[in-house]
Amino acid sequence: MRPRAPHLGQGPAAPQPSSFDIGGRDYVARDFYVYEEDFALLAAGATANGSIEVQADSDFILQKLNYFADVEAAAQEDATRVIPLVTLQLIDTGSGRNLFESPVAIPSLFGTGELPFVLPIPRVFFARSTIALQVTNFSAGTTYGLRLSFIGYKAYPRN
Repeated sequence: MRPRAPHLGQGPAAPQPSSFDIGGRDYVARDFYVYEEDFALLAAGATANGSIEVQADSDFILQKLNYFADVEAAAQEDATRVIPLVTLQLIDTGSGRNLFESPVAIPSLFGTGELPFVLPIPRVFFARSTIALQVTNFSAGTTYGLRLSFIGYKAYPRN
């Protein structure tokens, strides 16, 4: 008799290193995680601020960036995918650093779900820090809905 294949979620956990080092910090575990910030109805010419609070239990290692945009919540298909005329500035309040020299157009730095933008170097955001976001719609007459996904993993430091 052949052994039964394990059901989804019942197999052995994916192997993880016993410890790993990022930027001189020693970590003992990691877990896939996504932080998301949404800007609903960002009017033409408007600027909006948002923030992401990095949870206290772990640092966040950012690896990929995705966006999804719509025009006034209208339905869309792949052929009518919206490319927003919106810039973004990110500030890591944990270090006090702007991540960009000046605001960057969302399509220049964010990918889509099928093809996310992969950072050339993963970025560490420390536990209890805040990622401050400022978006500006530079369209002459379009109101966008914008969802930004910050994809990476939680890294649990060794105590």
